[in-house]
Amino acid sequence: MTRINTNVASLRGLRSLNKSTNLLDTSLTRLSTGLKINSGKDNPSGLIASETLRSQVSAIEQSIKNSNRASNVIATADSALGEVTNLLNQVRGLVQEGLNEGALSQDEIAANQLQIDTALSAINRISANTSFAGDKLIDGSKAFRTQSSATDSAKLSDFQVNEAVFGSSSSITLDATVVTAATQASLDYEAVPGDLATATTLEIGGSSGSQVLFLGASSSLDNVRDAVNGVTDITGVTATKTNKVASNVVVDSTAANSDLTFTDARSSDSILGATGQNISVEIGAANGPNSVAGITFNNSNTEIKIIVQVASDANNAITSTATSIKSLLDGNSDTNSLVSTGVEGAGGGVVDVTAASVLTGGSNAYLTFSANNYGADEFVDVNVLSGTFDTVDNVTDGNALKRAIGSDIVARINGQVAQGSGLSANLRSQQLDASFSFSAAANTVDNTASITITGGGSLFQIGQDVSAAGQVGIGIEAVNTARLGGVSGKLFEIGSGGGKSLLDVGPSVPGSDLVNIIEEAVNRVSTLRGRLGAIQKNVIETNVSSLGVALENISEARSQIVDTDFAVETANLTKAQILNQAGISVLSIANQNPQQVLSLLR
Repeated sequence: MTRINTNVASLRGLRSLNKSTNLLDTSLTRLSTGLKINSGKDNPSGLIASETLRSQVSAIEQSIKNSNRASNVIATADSALGEVTNLLNQVRGLVQEGLNEGALSQDEIAANQLQIDTALSAINRISANTSFAGDKLIDGSKAFRTQSSATDSAKLSDFQVNEAVFGSSSSITLDATVVTAATQASLDYEAVPGDLATATTLEIGGSSGSQVLFLGASSSLDNVRDAVNGVTDITGVTATKTNKVASNVVVDSTAANSDLTFTDARSSDSILGATGQNISVEIGAANGPNSVAGITFNNSNTEIKIIVQVASDANNAITSTATSIKSLLDGNSDTNSLVSTGVEGAGGGVVDVTAASVLTGGSNAYLTFSANNYGADEFVDVNVLSGTFDTVDNVTDGNALKRAIGSDIVARINGQVAQGSGLSANLRSQQLDASFSFSAAANTVDNTASITITGGGSLFQIGQDVSAAGQVGIGIEAVNTARLGGVSGKLFEIGSGGGKSLLDVGPSVPGSDLVNIIEEAVNRVSTLRGRLGAIQKNVIETNVSSLGVALENISEARSQIVDTDFAVETANLTKAQILNQAGISVLSIANQNPQQVLSLLR
């Protein structure tokens, strides 16, 4: 080239030098920062992906911190509940000791009651003072707030909301509908003529235990009922009697106000009486003119026939009216114990002669042996050890049965099938854990009770998604003497002045009431601890574990995009350095080329 105004070789060398310099600068930047992407121009699409992953990593890291903090809150509450359980067990022992009144003086019983009062005060103090970062945990401030109508409240003996996540809603309405009513285990025993024929020995069993009963010959239904109910506390079985519906017959006559109604008046629980005989009534003809009314009997092994002979005048016309027949029968001690007589209207009409009419339509009295509670865990056993005692499923069907088992309620809560136990229905899902306990009166098909959750509870954001799927809402009800207990009473009642203390034990306050209250309180606290422990272990800890794995994988994916591979980059640095040095040398040579033109001018 002999042109000097434009040095193309120099320009090419300069361009290559600039390029190698840029490569050198990039390698030095990546090696010094440890990042492959230091600005948007380095990798636009990679930057977008890395920032998305970076946001997710940040959310996961905070979710793990949130989960650990939630676990700390629950652990604090659990520790306090453990102390409450210890105090309740101490109270249980003091009550058990105090009930041994035959071996304790009144002063010793009073001392036990003083310890019980102190323990109850300690429970209330723990409830009021347990807190985390200034928030009370078990005084009821963490419980869900609910409201329901008076009608719905009357249908429920209890309800509880353990977990709920509101999401975008300001309230949650829960509708519980009975699909199939819960049943009590029950057996029927129908009266037989003459009551028990022989001495009979029965074993009555239920969910609470069993007891052997010795029934003498001729024991009535009332005797059996009283014997069974006398051991209800032992067996958990109660006997109720349905009285006999007496048989009757209406004898029609032509005249007005002349009809007669005869009703079985025998005291036996059987419609066949103690002798196993039906009753029939016949209005017989007069013995002749000017006859007076009279009564005769024509009995057989299966029937007692009452024959009423009407009175007549001189023409042998009947003169007996319905009222006079009633008076005749009521005045006879034999017939009066067999039938009671009613008349149509004033009873002034003359009766007609009629054939014998048998009293019909009655039903025997019977006993129903029922479990005290509802549900599949309840049963009634009537085991005949000696004698005869035939129980059936019910008097209508009459199927022989010795053991009956109850059934749990089947209900739907907000359309989902709930788990039934006795009269209680419980629904557990990712966003809701609630239970309804229906009253016995409301235990009917298609009966619906509604409650509305309006707020409260503790919301823990433990997932990376800020939605119901990443949240846990926990309700912790108050754990104090006013709330602990159950159907037997509340815990405060066993304190001095509460009406069920050791000093109140007597005929009207059995010791079992105190024990039942404490056991119901222990069960309530234990259930709460178990629920919180399940959340801590099965929800929070597994969440931390899964988030940890996700954090590892997502961090690795982001690292592959943004982090410098030093092995690769040092190779690139060496290459850029060589190119840069070569570029400088080449550019120097290219810049010397125009000087060769001077040799042409010599």
